[in-house]
Amino acid sequence: MDTKLSREKIIEAAFQLLEETPDIEKLSMRNIAKRIGVQAPALYWYFQNKQALLQSMAEEIEQHFETPEESSDWKETLFSYMENYYDLYLKFPCALEIEMNTIPSSSLRLTRYNTMLGILRTAGFSIEASYTAVNGLQHLLFGLLIDISEEKQLYSKIFEGDKYLNQQVVLMKQYVTDNELTYVEESFAYRQQKKQKDTFKRMITLFLDSLDGAHHSD
Repeated sequence: MDTKLSREKIIEAAFQLLEETPDIEKLSMRNIAKRIGVQAPALYWYFQNKQALLQSMAEEIEQHFETPEESSDWKETLFSYMENYYDLYLKFPCALEIEMNTIPSSSLRLTRYNTMLGILRTAGFSIEASYTAVNGLQHLLFGLLIDISEEKQLYSKIFEGDKYLNQQVVLMKQYVTDNELTYVEESFAYRQQKKQKDTFKRMITLFLDSLDGAHHSD
């Protein structure tokens, strides 16, 4: 076993590689070993396989989550949780992909999931409503971050001179103008003015307000 190695050093090297090439499919034990300057078999003293490494990377990400203080208002507390998770997933390369490709078996992930469910259960929501709400919030966050990631990749191709994609953008804008799709045009303008996080916060607010309304109408 190489004395230069440690679990922390391997995880750090893995994140460095993902920073350079944000694709967990291309992340390999061989590439990580090369980055550190050791032979690949040495890594298996610390991680049984790549999946085990990803599990530890997910735990490392979770270690940096800032747990908000609980408020007497359940909506305010859940809002803070989602805002902090949004910030967390943007701090680490491929954080969302790592989260989606691992089992939430660590104590931190399970405890925080339990806490979020508990916030709603304490506020009087049923098990069904609590489960649906927490998973709905998670899917909302994941969907938005996936959309942001995919959009960045598309715009990167456009900036690099992809003629076909450039043409599609021109055609889209032209169609909206020629057919007077006023509401679509307004939404485009709004999106350009608003920061992505502001949009996310508004989405979460609408979700929680609708949840509150449904709860009180029961």
